[in-house]
Amino acid sequence: MSTPFPTFRQVATRPRWIGVLVACLAVAAVFALLGQWQIARAVEQGQADERDTETAVPLKSVAVPGSTLTSEAGGRMVSFTGEWVPEDFDTLAGRSQDGRIGTWAVGRILVPQDGADPVSLPVALAWFADPAAAQALVEQRGAADAGELVGRLMPSEAPTQGDIQTDEVEAMSVAALINEWEAYDGRVYGSYAILDAASADASGALADGGEPIVSVRPVTDTQLNALNIFYAIEWVAFMLFAFYLWYRLVKDALEREVEAIEDAAEAAAAGGDTARG
Repeated sequence: MSTPFPTFRQVATRPRWIGVLVACLAVAAVFALLGQWQIARAVEQGQADERDTETAVPLKSVAVPGSTLTSEAGGRMVSFTGEWVPEDFDTLAGRSQDGRIGTWAVGRILVPQDGADPVSLPVALAWFADPAAAQALVEQRGAADAGELVGRLMPSEAPTQGDIQTDEVEAMSVAALINEWEAYDGRVYGSYAILDAASADASGALADGGEPIVSVRPVTDTQLNALNIFYAIEWVAFMLFAFYLWYRLVKDALEREVEAIEDAAEAAAAGGDTARG
């Protein structure tokens, strides 16, 4: 009587392969957790920026003199007071607004500090379609208390080709501006403020054709991080491979047993033929 071939189920339910299955399940669980973590990271990084950037907060509560602008403070509306420095009003060419190219009128304000000397803050006052009007504004400015102003805090810009190749300054670069300021004492915010419409009007910057500079809140990024999604898919693939590995190991063991039975049957048949001969 020939030995019956074992089934896949019979081999798979043996203690050895059940133990291997448990190990594969543990590995798959780890891969699943890693995949879940990658998905959570992708969703977290793709969530909308829900910061309230439009309610003005005191400048000193979000910005530190001499430091670069943090992501929390970037693009936020801030309030501040101070005194204009009459010698440090200037113009910036090549400034785009609503599809038009014009000129910014900019200035320097000394922001008072608690128990310390005031700190310089570059300020963009208004946009002008006519460069001559902007120049006229900066030339007639004098020393004055700025009062309470509100503006959007922006990171310093890098110099443009126009700044480097010509004498026409285009970038709102803090590093470049301080080289032009009179009696600069080395204390400055590493960012600049764009006055809102009310503050620009109150400071007299909208006279003679000046327009409020259009500033927009920080761009909201709601896209999922594609790299994290790719990694999550990889972990799922690894998890499925763990199950496939167990299946392949059991299948190989079954095939070896079947081959052994077949070889034994052939050997027995060969032995019987020899005895009869």
